[in-house]
Amino acid sequence: MAMDYMVAKVYGETIEKEMKNFKRIREEQLAKKRAQEEALGIAAKNILTQPKHKSCQVSQLEQSLGHFPNPHPHDGKPRVQSDPQKILRFGVTGEGQGRGAYLKLEKTKGGPIERYGRALTTAQEIGWTAGPATKTYTSSPFAHRPLIQSQFYCPMGVSFSTGAL
Repeated sequence: MAMDYMVAKVYGETIEKEMKNFKRIREEQLAKKRAQEEALGIAAKNILTQPKHKSCQVSQLEQSLGHFPNPHPHDGKPRVQSDPQKILRFGVTGEGQGRGAYLKLEKTKGGPIERYGRALTTAQEIGWTAGPATKTYTSSPFAHRPLIQSQFYCPMGVSFSTGAL
């Protein structure tokens, strides 16, 4: 028992020394890089870290405690002027909120024609020009038709339409 404790202490101390050494080496590398940038006349950059997003658990707690109001309208119809990120992160899809409401909101904004005014990719161009061609299509006279199957086809001798043998 005492041996395990001592081994753990030695390992912890070794790791701590390695971390100090890595930190010292990293600071030396950064100082060397800054000196090279200054010699070349490159301005020093201030690197700002992005704030971390809240976890879904924290968001759920804030919602249940009522820290901020419900961004969803009461009639269930998404508003185009609503903030999409707030709608996405509030509620659950099963209740018509959350991701489901976000996708419904994005759908109301329209397709690429309404958003961009022109085709950005070849797939969009083909999709826009294929609309009129698909309206003139008629199916083959030999195609599988579910209407015929539901009225006349009788597997195992039982008719679907009458239920009789």
